[in-house]
Amino acid sequence: MPWNREQIDAVALSSAAADHSAFERIGLTEMVDAHVLDVGCFDGFNTVLKLGPYANIAQVVGLDPDEEALALAVEATDDERFCWRQGSFEDFAADGSFDLVYFGHSFQHLPDKQAAASKALQCLKPGGWVVIKTVDDSLKASSPDPERVMERVFARYEEAVRPKVPHTAHTDRCNGAACYGLLRNAGFAPVEVTVTHKSTASMDRDERLALFDRMTYFRDPLIDGERDEEMGRLLAQWRQLFERDDYFFDTPTFTVVGQKPCSGPDGAARADRGAAHALLLIAKNGMTVEPMTEDDLGEVMAIEMRSFPNPWAPLAFAMELRHNHDAVYAVARDSEGKVRGYIGWWTVEGTGLITHVAVDPSMRRRGIGALLVDCALDGARGDGAREMRLQLREHNEDARALYRSVGFEAIGSIPDYYGNPVDDAVIMVMPLQDGPDDGSGHSVGRRTEGTERS
Repeated sequence: MPWNREQIDAVALSSAAADHSAFERIGLTEMVDAHVLDVGCFDGFNTVLKLGPYANIAQVVGLDPDEEALALAVEATDDERFCWRQGSFEDFAADGSFDLVYFGHSFQHLPDKQAAASKALQCLKPGGWVVIKTVDDSLKASSPDPERVMERVFARYEEAVRPKVPHTAHTDRCNGAACYGLLRNAGFAPVEVTVTHKSTASMDRDERLALFDRMTYFRDPLIDGERDEEMGRLLAQWRQLFERDDYFFDTPTFTVVGQKPCSGPDGAARADRGAAHALLLIAKNGMTVEPMTEDDLGEVMAIEMRSFPNPWAPLAFAMELRHNHDAVYAVARDSEGKVRGYIGWWTVEGTGLITHVAVDPSMRRRGIGALLVDCALDGARGDGAREMRLQLREHNEDARALYRSVGFEAIGSIPDYYGNPVDDAVIMVMPLQDGPDDGSGHSVGRRTEGTERS
């Protein structure tokens, strides 16, 4: 087993957050009886650590050419959902049966990366996902490093070490930035890239040296029984830099996710929640409604602060976007791409709830608020909601008129619910689908002052 098992397992532990964030992005928890292929599973530690917590996964196939490593995986795993196969990805039979193909720091070692991306597409069902976690040495930072020791280490590795070690002969250590194009060329759409960083900032000496070990353990192997002397000298110099309190080193990890395009009448069911639920609408005045992302929060917060004396914090929006699977948030853009309004709603147990809506004060009374509400109604209706609810200040006559115009009716009030200034809350409801009331008496459980901002 040529790989350093201890260091590889340490990397698996330190990188778990990036994997689980990617799995959340693709909606892994919402897949039913998911089938996963882990390419380059090694001893299975990373495979079980990353995929074991998901009870909805029906099967995980761990694939690796290293027989000794796979024997360790078999010995250490008592979860019958996991099975282990020896072999290369190039020879693996792609039958289109998987919901997820996962490369945990293995993609960069494959002989032909473009062929591997195309093979991953063939392995997936329509709407399935690939997740690649990989590296890019070209984007690492080292300072102060006046003698360019880090760059010389990387150059020596490429020249004298990597090509002579069998399991790294095809490794591309500058693979991260290339993955977007590789997946797009293979036919994946959409493709998204997230870069996370690990740096020496705020680390003590022991932590810096542990990071150094993870960055270098594979760069100084014995080749034909001998150690490369030049590499040894360079690594000793680099280690001295990590000893220094003023030394800054940063290493990026690329997490790249891509979806196989859906096909057939049921294909769209596997699309991620944000794309499927925030319906794309084009209004007569050229406004476009589309899913809100965290990149929109600058413009969203500019409107938020101009619209309300007690604005939501940016983190409140971010937490909704990242973690609330019952919520959808959408923005309205003008023809120049500027955000002019936004809306959020939940759909829970057959009831929709508008939680937040605001329009740029300079763009009000132009139909943007009605457009956003229509988007929310269509989205909740598509999720099976029987009614949509909201609440707003009693004295916000403009907003009440807007909601009445699209079909909402007031059904009750909560005295003195709002402050600054004190005002009653009016509860409004609109039926969305025909059918008997289930009698559940859903209540509005959230202070949604944002609904008054249209």
